[in-house]
Amino acid sequence: MNNNAKRLTRACAEHIRVVMSIALDKETTKEATKEILRGGGSNGGILTKILMPRPIEDIRISNDAFKLCQEHNVKIVDFFLLGRDSAILKNRYGKFFSSNFKTVEKCHNVGHYITLDHNISNKSLLTTVYELAKKKKDNNTKEITTEDIITILNKQSIDFITIEENQKLKAVGFNSLGTKEERDAVCSPKTQLKDIWLTPQHIIDQFFETSNLDRKQCFDPCAFDGRWLGEEGLSSDILPMSNFVSKQNFLELDALPDNIKHIVGNIPFSITKDFVEKSFELRGDAYFLVNGDTIMNHYNGHIKKLWIINGIEGNQKDYRSRCEFDTVILKKSALWCCIVHITKEEQEKFIIEKDITNPEKRDGYHIALGRNIFIKSPVLVEENERVIRLKTKGTINYRR
Repeated sequence: MNNNAKRLTRACAEHIRVVMSIALDKETTKEATKEILRGGGSNGGILTKILMPRPIEDIRISNDAFKLCQEHNVKIVDFFLLGRDSAILKNRYGKFFSSNFKTVEKCHNVGHYITLDHNISNKSLLTTVYELAKKKKDNNTKEITTEDIITILNKQSIDFITIEENQKLKAVGFNSLGTKEERDAVCSPKTQLKDIWLTPQHIIDQFFETSNLDRKQCFDPCAFDGRWLGEEGLSSDILPMSNFVSKQNFLELDALPDNIKHIVGNIPFSITKDFVEKSFELRGDAYFLVNGDTIMNHYNGHIKKLWIINGIEGNQKDYRSRCEFDTVILKKSALWCCIVHITKEEQEKFIIEKDITNPEKRDGYHIALGRNIFIKSPVLVEENERVIRLKTKGTINYRR
């Protein structure tokens, strides 16, 4: 989970801790305690209303729900980016995600196929916190801490399941109860939506404009909704979210079609090395949007060209090459990154392209790619100047 989401989760946990102490006070009535622990979603009790907008890292989709998305050409990520009550979402997919009908038949009649499930439910989660706090108080041990509550909160997931699966949960009494394992057993297997950082379209378009690559000759192994290549070239993903994106694990590929000359895309930062090495095996090079620290630390001598994103002005040392992505945890989140052309063969020199978010390029002397990686220059960063690596790790000097 990124730092913004962690801060929001901590603030939520602290709020719960304070209110829970009121629930445990001997002068608090049973009715008041019941209200504090009440579920009911956004219309629920006081703590449920705090929990509802909380960013949750563990977002999953059942296999049955995923099949329905493919059949109806629905991009699940649109739910997060456009918002459940968004007019754009309703115009695009109708009532696919929600309706007020209580039976499967009536839901399907209006096109409602998938629902959002808090697994574990908020009521059950709050009850777990209350029981732990009560146990500690009864045993005269330390009071429940914010860290205790964060641990409990992080066991919860947001799951997309079918209307039929939702009805099965209610039929066995898990409407607001049941452990995660018990509830999972009722539904089809679930896939976690993780490492999803959607590249803004203008970054992609400007990259192709400056790189002169032909999309028809490119392969995107982490396409998700296919935004890098559209319906041109070849796009795949382990969790494809468009009909023109095929389902494929890139790391298990043995070969690519002869007409595919380049591998491009925004790859999972957590397994950057795996994707780079596989690209070296298949084509000998790749064009990837990557974390600046990771790529410079592990493949410093293999970079042929680098595109700065949101570069530096003046000498502000903390203004790094970064991109503001759309995510399913928070709508916007920034990561330190750049786009590189990386090759299997070592390179003595590489080219820094103009900042692709600002074609006119601001004057600058100091560009930070990540927390510890810097490019220092005695000249203005105006042109695509050739640079030579120094032996010191992560430091590159310009040479005219």
